[in-house]
Amino acid sequence: MLHLVRRSLLVQLLSVYLLFMIIVLLGGLAVNGAVERQLSGDVQASDQALAQEIALETNLQIRDAESSLAALGKQVNQISDPRAVANIFQTYKLARPDVDHVYWLDPVGVLQVTWPLNSEALNTEFSPPDVVQRARMAVGPVFEVGIAVETTFNAGVIIAQPMRRSDGRLAGIIAASLSLVELSEPLIAVVNAQQRQGRHLMISVIDGRGVLVATPQRERILQTVLDELPGAEQALHNHTVSQLGRGQDGQDWLFSAVPIADAGWAVVVQRPAQEALAVVAQFHLWLLAAIILFACGGLLFWIILLSRVIRPLHTLARQHQALPSSKLSIPMDTTIMASRGDEVGTLARSLVRLELDGLEKLGELRTLLETSNAVVGSLEPHAVVRKIIREARRLVDVQAAAVLLPDEQGTLRVLVSDGHSEQYDQKLALTAENTTSAPVIALRDGAPVQKILESGTSSFSYEDGFRSVLAIPIISRHAGGVVLLVHRTEPHLFNQNEIDLLLTFANYATLAWEHAVLYERSDERLHEVARENERLYRHAAEEKQKLASIMESMHDGLVLTGIDGTILYANQGVRNLLGLREAQLELHSISKLYAALRASAVDLPQLDAVLKRIETAATSEAMVMVNSQEQQRTLHLRLFDVEDEEEQPIGRGLLLRDVTRERELDEFKTTLLAAVGHEVRTPLAAIKGYASTLLQEDVSWSGADQRYFLQTISSEADRLAQMVKNLLDLSRQEAGLLQLNLSPTSVENILPAVVEHERLQYPDSSIHVQIPPTLPEVNIDSARIEVVLRNLLSNALVYGEGSATILVARQGDFITIAISNSGHGIAPDELPHIFERFYRARHGQQQHLGGTGLGLAICKAFVEAHGGKIQAASSQRVTTITFSLPIAVAPATIETLTIDLSPEEWRRV
Repeated sequence: MLHLVRRSLLVQLLSVYLLFMIIVLLGGLAVNGAVERQLSGDVQASDQALAQEIALETNLQIRDAESSLAALGKQVNQISDPRAVANIFQTYKLARPDVDHVYWLDPVGVLQVTWPLNSEALNTEFSPPDVVQRARMAVGPVFEVGIAVETTFNAGVIIAQPMRRSDGRLAGIIAASLSLVELSEPLIAVVNAQQRQGRHLMISVIDGRGVLVATPQRERILQTVLDELPGAEQALHNHTVSQLGRGQDGQDWLFSAVPIADAGWAVVVQRPAQEALAVVAQFHLWLLAAIILFACGGLLFWIILLSRVIRPLHTLARQHQALPSSKLSIPMDTTIMASRGDEVGTLARSLVRLELDGLEKLGELRTLLETSNAVVGSLEPHAVVRKIIREARRLVDVQAAAVLLPDEQGTLRVLVSDGHSEQYDQKLALTAENTTSAPVIALRDGAPVQKILESGTSSFSYEDGFRSVLAIPIISRHAGGVVLLVHRTEPHLFNQNEIDLLLTFANYATLAWEHAVLYERSDERLHEVARENERLYRHAAEEKQKLASIMESMHDGLVLTGIDGTILYANQGVRNLLGLREAQLELHSISKLYAALRASAVDLPQLDAVLKRIETAATSEAMVMVNSQEQQRTLHLRLFDVEDEEEQPIGRGLLLRDVTRERELDEFKTTLLAAVGHEVRTPLAAIKGYASTLLQEDVSWSGADQRYFLQTISSEADRLAQMVKNLLDLSRQEAGLLQLNLSPTSVENILPAVVEHERLQYPDSSIHVQIPPTLPEVNIDSARIEVVLRNLLSNALVYGEGSATILVARQGDFITIAISNSGHGIAPDELPHIFERFYRARHGQQQHLGGTGLGLAICKAFVEAHGGKIQAASSQRVTTITFSLPIAVAPATIETLTIDLSPEEWRRV
């Protein structure tokens, strides 16, 4: 079958036509399905939108009634006179025409007041009782569909609002009944408007039990219709549904159900399926008509093509599959087709002429091609020339042949010859001045030249017995020109057919000669290029290795991507900053790097905004914060283009630089200047003020006043000195230059002095200390730890309520000291920051308590310098700061080894 398709144009065209028809039909079916889904979706969306609008309007009407009833309840709750309540109800009823009745119930559900007045229903239990029971337990309004106060027999939506006194007890219940007939009026208007346009539509509103609440068919209100409305049950479960189902008339209807979420109801819009999907049916008819028209047109076109083109071509192809080797006899069919005036007749006549002329040239072409193939089969110049001579002698009837090549001076000399004497090969030399020589003229003019050698001619050819010569130039633009020279012993010229045949052969020989010479030259050049490329490759490899080493040694992250965003290179700095492996980035999209940044981002919305600006080329630099190696780091992102030598973009680069330290230093400098500037002004102002007061000569101060002024100056100077000392200690600790004088010390020895000092500072304070007996010593710098204890105890007394507790305990190899106070506590969001430099809690700022915010930072620095840890915990009333100190380890016993050495051995040592 496959062989038949390949050999027959008729079968090929028929197969293509059938395949095209199948594709068109499949495409039509696909378009039909897509358009049908689109049109059906549009119809469903239209009905759902109508149902959604009705649901929204119904929901708003109920919520409006609830809010107005709640406002009415507040008015009634302040009045005890039934007549006044009835008047208020009358006003409310006039303002709300959609309200059928208004009721006032006592706490047990007995009807006290109703409007319109219904004396028979007064002092009876309100029905339905479920509304009363739910209203007693509710805080806001409740509603239910039914008939309120059976004597009225009016169906409606009953809304009940509990009225409570200031102490929360139930004072009564106010209820209203919304007429379901009024609720159906908007639905009737919509249905009538659709009917005026010739459309059939039905709208139903059902409650959570499937009871019909609102419908244009008023007689069906309060009927249970859940089974009659497909999709309604899903809508009651808060789903929007459109589906086909069987209507009451037995026909197919399209049901679109939408939930009323707040009320727990549903709206169902239904219309006949035949009317709703009329556009789909009309599209099916148009599509079927188009397919039939297309099939008929294609069939007509195929019949014309078959009768006028394919069958004549098939006949010509079958009759001329092989050229005959004998004389032609033109078939009758071909003669008839050759008489036609169209393209098939022209083709038939051309084939006849081709067959008549082709056989004449076929023998010559076959010989020429065989000769040419033999010539071009080698790439060595001398071998090519020898083949040229041998094949030229075989191609035409000659007795000798030679190839002449010009030397550097332009003199033609024998390169290779066949059939000539040794003297001819060695001594022949034809200069450019020899204008009568056939080879010189042929090479100069670029055309064949032939001569008859007559008696008396002085030439090597004549002496060798040759009487006619033909010179054919073989001129190559890249390899230079040579001359093919053939000789005959008979004195007659070469005919035109022999010259043309040799010229055609010379064209092939030219290519062979050029290829051979160029191959010889290119082989030498390739060796040179290979050596140069090897040297350049080694140099490039060394440079690449250096560049790779430099980029890998960078602390900053470097990412290089292609034009399509694929990551081509990512150095070790990127993997260290983001905690990734090399295989996670290489040959992946840049979006994977962005995903890693998002996974470790501190502020994800801010990072997404930065990446969006980078991706849209709105910015090339940005700052982001990420969590890396259990700490927050600030990264500076810089995007740049990578261009080639012609300044054309070939990729992009992304540089990630960790600027956390620089940013911290900037923030530290700014905060330090602000804090120090603020805190230094207060003691300086006091020192300046009291010193200026003492220096006034027009006022005499008592000794007690002078002493008070000097004590104030001294205390403020001490405060300045302590501030400077704290800053210096903190700077030394950050620079790693803080020196500790460690020695084994008992906590019992340093606590009393600290406690006594704070008691003197705060006489009204209460400090409780609990130290277990037999505590081991700790290896500490006593002065530094005293600073820690004083700062923590002072903070506990200042921010507490004048009392503090110190608990000392042993935990493993550490002694823990916990200092607690009772006060306002520290907010959970502030706890992670209280040990930061210059940070002060909001409570301290609100109480306008002094301080630079360095005390807890210095405590943390001193404790961590000892190898301990400090942490804070706080509740609403109790704040505890705990720190640990390492227990002193007893020194190991050192054994002394005595070695006796001679003086000579000591010198060698």
